[in-house]
Amino acid sequence: MIVGALAGAIACFLGLQALLGSHPKAALNPSELIRMSTLSPIEWRLHQLHREGWYQRWLRPLVAVWASRLRIKPTRLEPEFLVQAGIDPTRLNMVELRMLRLLAAASAAAVGLLPTFLTGAFTMVPLFAWLGYIAPVRVLAARRRRRQVALLADLPELIGMLRAFLAAGMSLERALHVLSVPGPPDSELKQEIRAALARYGLGISIEEALEEMSARTGVDDIQALVTALSQSKRAGTGLETSLHDQELMVRMNRRNRATAQAGAVSTRLLAVLAGIYLPEFVLLIIIPLFWGIMQRAFG
Repeated sequence: MIVGALAGAIACFLGLQALLGSHPKAALNPSELIRMSTLSPIEWRLHQLHREGWYQRWLRPLVAVWASRLRIKPTRLEPEFLVQAGIDPTRLNMVELRMLRLLAAASAAAVGLLPTFLTGAFTMVPLFAWLGYIAPVRVLAARRRRRQVALLADLPELIGMLRAFLAAGMSLERALHVLSVPGPPDSELKQEIRAALARYGLGISIEEALEEMSARTGVDDIQALVTALSQSKRAGTGLETSLHDQELMVRMNRRNRATAQAGAVSTRLLAVLAGIYLPEFVLLIIIPLFWGIMQRAFG
């Protein structure tokens, strides 16, 4: 029963991971972008429908219908949580997320209910229903952590190259454009910079565009970098000194995180060793010792 319920919970988790997991999109070449700019509104809508995934085509209409019939309220999560996980809020809103959590809970309960007919242990069904209910948020949180780790991995090199371009006399906007050019090693940080430059091209200042980028990422090091750049531009001081300090701080923070992760690994190894040797200690020493004391005491 427990094995079947665990298999069902793992299947539900893998299904949610496939639904909400990151799928890299193919970058459009310049000729494709030029062709898209000449499309009419109807052709553009058909093009968008053609690029939508299976969730947008098949599952989202059913989720929207059931959410409206059941009058589902939005889940209590900040909208920035989805944005920081790399999900467009227009493609998955909070009402749909609450409905997906309910569907996952129902699926996990149904899968966990099947083996209970053989044993009669129905007390495990609420547990697996609860696991299915929290699984979508856990998947989103794991996706958000992976995305932030990927952003932090590319940040020190980006700051160093940006400082070199500024030292060569290039403007901040031009340097960001050169660093964010799509290439074979396209990264999350490059995509965020391109989105910020697109907002800058629509008429807002580069400081506001970078602040929006830092809010989308939710990374403290990127927020500190954007704040330092904004203060340097407003004060009229050199950007190279601020970037040098930010690069040192980012590298120091990465070293501290690596040290903390190494400490966590040692703690987990101790937990594994305790889980291996503690049952043997109890079975081979504690239980025979207790049994001998009971026999000598009560004959």
